[in-house]
Amino acid sequence: MSKNITYGLGILLVALLLYFALFSQTQVSKTAGVSVGKPAPNFTLRTLEGKEVSLSDLRGKVVLVNFWATWCPPCREEMPLFEEVYRRYKNKGFEILAISTDTSAEAVRKFVKEFKVSFPVLMDDGKVSTSYGIQGLPTSFLIDREGKVIKIRLGKYREVEKDVKEALE
Repeated sequence: MSKNITYGLGILLVALLLYFALFSQTQVSKTAGVSVGKPAPNFTLRTLEGKEVSLSDLRGKVVLVNFWATWCPPCREEMPLFEEVYRRYKNKGFEILAISTDTSAEAVRKFVKEFKVSFPVLMDDGKVSTSYGIQGLPTSFLIDREGKVIKIRLGKYREVEKDVKEALE
């Protein structure tokens, strides 16, 4: 009987850890490459259409930099919320740069079409996720108008609208 209880508790523990790893939101003040209050590392990447976009070109706007992948369940869950927040605040000085860590641009194109994403989607070259210290997906960085990181979120970013609204004030 005690083997069954131990086994059951083990399965429960694994299930809870998996849930928190996939679906929780964690605010941190630092990743391996970026800290709250410090300038966000600049980067230049290409959109799916081939246009170059640099973070530094968006100085003066509040920017959400989101690292994600098409296969990531929490990424898929938060994308409609990001789209809603983007549509609401894009004319008020807000921008989203969604950096896909996928290797297939075709999979990303399909995702963008399915989710009707209207903000810039960039393909990571591997260097940007490394410079930002990305260790899990999704990971989001909210950057103020001066280019400093004001929030870092690991996991699904549920409070994005509140944080964007505060940053724009």
